[in-house]
Amino acid sequence: MTTVSQAGATRPRLTRDDVAAAREVSDLLGIPLSTVLEYARRGVIPGHKLGRRWIFLRDEIEAAVRGAPGLAQAPTEFAPRGRSTVARKRPKRYPETVPSPAFGEQRTLFG
Repeated sequence: MTTVSQAGATRPRLTRDDVAAAREVSDLLGIPLSTVLEYARRGVIPGHKLGRRWIFLRDEIEAAVRGAPGLAQAPTEFAPRGRSTVARKRPKRYPETVPSPAFGEQRTLFG
């Protein structure tokens, strides 16, 4: 069945087979549900938010996956929220090693 839009063009009707829930996309791509929702929110994968729910069109997901550069790599352009991408130096835990006193010498607190 086709429907006529206001512009006059005809297009096929959307059926349940054309739409996937976030859980189905998660299973299809083999990534956690939270990652699917985050990628949809950021626009990494195409999705449509209806109220509080995300839906995904199978054709759009398939086209996005087929056209994605470097399928074996996860997207790296996004850093986790709340964290800096700059590497930080760890503070030294222990002071520089001090040679132990020779036999018979007594060490004082300051030297």
